[in-house]
Amino acid sequence: MKNMKQTAQKGFTLIELMIVVAIIGILAAVALPAYNDYTEDAANNACHAEATAYTKAAAVDLYQGNTPDDYTNSRCGPYSAKPTTTTSTFDVTAESPGSTTYTCSIETSTCA
Repeated sequence: MKNMKQTAQKGFTLIELMIVVAIIGILAAVALPAYNDYTEDAANNACHAEATAYTKAAAVDLYQGNTPDDYTNSRCGPYSAKPTTTTSTFDVTAESPGSTTYTCSIETSTCA
């Protein structure tokens, strides 16, 4: 009879690997929608902050009798109309992945 040495097996079984892949898949299925919600909220909040800042600057210009500077689009899409009086309102929509439309009022210097 030949001498046969038993060697310890190294590595993972197929079942163990399949369980790990399934767990990763479940985690990805939960994490990706949450991540998409976070990025959409961030885009909406960035647009809101930018639109509010522009509204306040435009209000100061209009109250001082000056013409407000043109808005340079960054986090928001184009404005519906350039504010020309202290009672002007205009709409702006967040850039993708955001989707919220805000109505800004020069009179109150706010966007909602």
